Amino acid sequence: MIREKLKTGIPALDEMLDGGLIPGRPYIVSGTSGTGKTTLAMRFLLEGAKNGEHVLYVALDEPPNEVKANLRSFGWDLSGVTVFDATLDIMSYDKTPVRDVSSERKPVPMKDLGDSIRKTPDKGPADMTVNTLQEMLKQEMRLKKYTRVVIDSTTSIERFYIRTSEEYVLMQSFFRLMTDLGVTSILTVQLPEVAPPTPESRMARAEIRLHRWFDGKGMNRGITIEKYRGSAHDDRLRQFKITDQGIEIRLESTKKSREPKKTPPVELEGAQHPAIAPPATSQPVAAPSSDEVAPPPPPPQDQAPESASPPRGGEGA
Repeated sequence: MIREKLKTGIPALDEMLDGGLIPGRPYIVSGTSGTGKTTLAMRFLLEGAKNGEHVLYVALDEPPNEVKANLRSFGWDLSGVTVFDATLDIMSYDKTPVRDVSSERKPVPMKDLGDSIRKTPDKGPADMTVNTLQEMLKQEMRLKKYTRVVIDSTTSIERFYIRTSEEYVLMQSFFRLMTDLGVTSILTVQLPEVAPPTPESRMARAEIRLHRWFDGKGMNRGITIEKYRGSAHDDRLRQFKITDQGIEIRLESTKKSREPKKTPPVELEGAQHPAIAPPATSQPVAAPSSDEVAPPPPPPQDQAPESASPPRGGEGA
């Protein structure tokens, strides 16, 4: 039996997810740079903090003080969020003993973060790998029972912290850890403009993907549920905006959208219905006599005339 689902803090997204996220599983929020991944993930943590849950934000991309400053415009109360700074220090090429980052840094309340970036220690940078990050999470779960964790982002783990060719195996181990800890986690994944499937998308229990594109008027944003194992979900693209309140998704009623549209009856008596009326002509057309042969029916609409130029992508394209 599936336990009651966890709310994401975005009501329209919860509706797309058929009520929210199944507890105790790892999920990903993917998208290109600037699509709103961190905003969505932080809203997920704040929903838990509002309900008295212990929530943890692990920063690997941006320094957490900058994340805090960027979210300030929403007016959110971040005091209930604990943050672990896993961003890289300035690299040192001195031959110094490797020190585990889990013993060098500790999670702190986000409200206690200063406005300045954490400085690199004089004794050199601490070592950050997938193993050290896993050890930190296990230690913290022993001290405080977190129910929600955000890893922002796994892309940095792959690019900076994985030092072997076994990328898929190491990420699989990381996802397994999040499941073993029994925590509901969101891992953000930064995608290039054109992206093949990632290891995270294969292993995550659900993938929420954020999109953005330009038209003649400006930039548009959209959200899709690429998959959701064990749950029904909305499979359509929904547009959204990032406002001073956070992420707002345009979502009409799912029940209404699934009802078949009723077509009004076509009145055939007297004048023909406009939808099936023949094209207007400048002169009346005489009805064919019984001796005349009726003209052949027009070709199907999807059959291009012989004189048409070949479509793009064909020979010679």
